Amino acid sequence: MNVTSLQPGQWMSMSGDLTAFVGPWGLSYTANLTPDSASGIGAWTEMQFINTIRNGKHLGDGRPIMPPMPWQFIGQMNDNDLKAIYAFLRSLPPIKNVVHAPRSSDEVKTM
Repeated sequence: MNVTSLQPGQWMSMSGDLTAFVGPWGLSYTANLTPDSASGIGAWTEMQFINTIRNGKHLGDGRPIMPPMPWQFIGQMNDNDLKAIYAFLRSLPPIKNVVHAPRSSDEVKTM
């Protein structure tokens, strides 16, 4: 698979349920946004959620948030809107679902 030849907007879903995507960055998996404290955002504070969306970094200062998460767009929302999204996500039933770490384009080439 030649992922480096894919340009933005040419991302491909690697799964029928739209939970894995491949593009020039490599392979990324959709995050568990339910309030499960072990595998979702259940242990996150409201400020960590807001910082994650604003900075495009996991937990506000970790690894980059990978495509297709549109954090650049969502991060422009005001604090009240982001707090409302956080409150909504916290209201969902928690689902335990450990998500794989993203893989670089070099790792995907060897798959």
